[in-house]
Amino acid sequence: MLEARLYRDTHLPDATLGSLVVGGQFFRTIERPWLDNAANVSCIPVGEYDCDFMARSGSGKYKNCWWLRSVPDRSGVLIHNGNLARHSRGCIILGLRRGWIGRDAAVLNSRSAMAALLDIVGPDPMRLIIEGEK
Repeated sequence: MLEARLYRDTHLPDATLGSLVVGGQFFRTIERPWLDNAANVSCIPVGEYDCDFMARSGSGKYKNCWWLRSVPDRSGVLIHNGNLARHSRGCIILGLRRGWIGRDAAVLNSRSAMAALLDIVGPDPMRLIIEGEK
């Protein structure tokens, strides 16, 4: 199983930014801020998670995403496309670079990042290790 490492390095009032490395490729991430692991509004706890590929999310909103299994007290946590922390309900959004959309921190080129992740991992499970502060 391929291993991915996410290091959270920037904590803003409305977003948590990080860097994900998998298969030698470097990505950027954005998540909700840490709010005590509250469902739908908080990033998830630091830890290790097995992730399963999903051609389509349960809601059908996202294609080619990964589902993080066994997140404590949470369900439906994904790695998916988007740009802003508010585009997530407690999931990890992947991009190729950081930027700003208006006054909001963002990740950019998200669909390209998701396609690159699929090229690296394929439709296989991966292990995600999240490090850094909550």
